[in-house]
Parts: sequence; C-alpha cells; structure tokens
Amino acid sequence: MRRPMLAQPCRTSRYRDRKAWPRGTVDSVPTMITPATAASQTPHEAIARVATMIGAGPVLVTSDFDGTLSVPRMDPWAATILPQARRALRELAAMDDVHVAFLSGRTAMDLSTRVRVGGAEYLGNQGLERGRLRRRQAPGSLLVVPHPAPERAWIMSRLLEREVPRYVPEPWLIVEPKGPAVTFHYRGAPDVAAAAVRVADLVERLDPQGDLVRFPGLRSLELRPHGAPAKGESLRSLLDDVRPGIAFMLGDDRTDAAAFQVLRAARDAGEIQGLAIAVGSDAAAIEEARPHADIMFQGPRDAARFLVLLCRLLAAASSVAAQSK
Repeated sequence: MRRPMLAQPCRTSRYRDRKAWPRGTVDSVPTMITPATAASQTPHEAIARVATMIGAGPVLVTSDFDGTLSVPRMDPWAATILPQARRALRELAAMDDVHVAFLSGRTAMDLSTRVRVGGAEYLGNQGLERGRLRRRQAPGSLLVVPHPAPERAWIMSRLLEREVPRYVPEPWLIVEPKGPAVTFHYRGAPDVAAAAVRVADLVERLDPQGDLVRFPGLRSLELRPHGAPAKGESLRSLLDDVRPGIAFMLGDDRTDAAAFQVLRAARDAGEIQGLAIAVGSDAAAIEEARPHADIMFQGPRDAARFLVLLCRLLAAASSVAAQSK
C-alpha cells in the first residue's frame, strides 16, 4: 500500500501486461534550428505556474536521465543522478496520487540501478523495455518486460556489437548494448564529425539491408528495430495507463522532443494540465528540444531543485486538503 502524501514539507532540501505496450513506429523529430518557444525560467518561477494546476487530479512526473537528472559526462558509464533529485523523486513516488516514471534511452536495468527510486516505472531503451521497481526492492532485481522485436533485429544488433569495435578499436568508441538495439558513442573522439562518418559507413557495410533503423545523434549513432516505440509513444502509453490530471515531462534532447509534443497535444485537447520542461545541459542538444517545450531550465541542478519544490508544494496541498475535511 502506498503511504499518504506527506502532511509536512518534504525533508528533501539538501508490465507484465503486454497490452500496455504502445503501438506504432519510432518517433522521428527533425532537427530544428528555429527561434526557441520555451522561455528560460528558474525553478521557483516554474513552480509558481504549477501551483495554479494543483487539484486537477493525479500527478504524473516523467523524466529522462542523462543530462536531465545527471550532469553530462564524456563517459556515459560515469553518469550519476544528482542526490537532491533522487531524494525528491523518492518522496514523490511515495505520495498518493503521484506517479513517477523514468523514460530513457538506457536499458531499464541500467536505468534502475543508477536512479534507485522505488515505487516508480522504468521505461528503458525509449520504451522498448518496461518494469516497475517496488519500494525497497533491489534495483538489480527489476523484472523487465521487453517489447516484441523481430529476431533479425536481435541478430543484427549482436553482430554490430561484436564487429564495429573490431574495425574501430580506438578507446573513444563506447558500445552500449540494448537488447534488439545498440548505440555507438563517440563523444570522446578527437574529431567527432569524422568519427560519426566512420561509424555510420561501417554500419552500412555490416547491415546493408537496413535490418535496424539508424538514428544519428550529436555524438552517437543508435540502431533500433523497425516499428519500435520511442519516447513520444511511450509517454502516450503512460498517459493512457495513469490518466493523470497533471503531467510533467523533463528532458534534454531530440528524443525528448517527441514526448514534449505528446504532452502538449494532450494538454491542448483538454486531457491534462502540465508542463514540458527542457533541461539545458548541452547547448547543441537543447536547441533540438527547446522549440517543443514550454519552459527551459539551465541544467540538471535546476531540474533537481524543481522536483524538491514540487514535492513541497504537493505535500502542503495534501496537508491543507486533510485539514479541510
């Protein structure tokens, strides 16, 4: 049983059911270098907007991980969640009528071991994997339900994981295996543009039939199965499952832009209230997400502070509601 929302300010200062899987194709958000629509705001300014929404129904808080809850690092395996964000998210996940979900390009297992917030949903690989971590459950015991993927995608992803490092033995290449998908990171390469061409050309040679769809990032190349859900579809699935009155999505790049668009479309349809929040941890990446967001924070520390303030706001609202009964 979930315990009730805290009646005092938060101390944070310092599916198994396959029918829940979204259907459709991978979201593709074009690169957009246009005047930004999201105004830069402080966490306190953002929470003032949120205060006008309180009482609209259950709350869904969904967040990306890298660059949103963690400070960007050259080595993706060195990423860690900001402690302030973790404490706030744990408090939020323990509240009645508050649902916390993490939506990341990492695998669900990797994500859960880095975030370590119980009572939350983990959608890894942009939604290709899904699991729920119970409160006080060890992250390494997360039960992950994979989205069905063609056998050919599994075979090709394994082949690429094995062969690409053989032809690109330099230490700057980082391989991230993700089941029927795989991502090659080259952010540490001395010439990122040349590294991108080299890795892309090699993938074309190894996968000439296009068994996996190419998704080039700023400093990485991701390969995913055809028809795989991505963040936009995965957030839509969360909205359908939770049916919140208020929803927040925090993210920092083009993959999160698809989720921002889904949230804003649901709000425009009168389905929810809420905010799409871009987190400006990387100047180049944020320019692809910011046009689709409502507001922008300067970095992960602002995102963590916003979560602390949200926790306090919801706790105070719960206390007032309890006293008025």
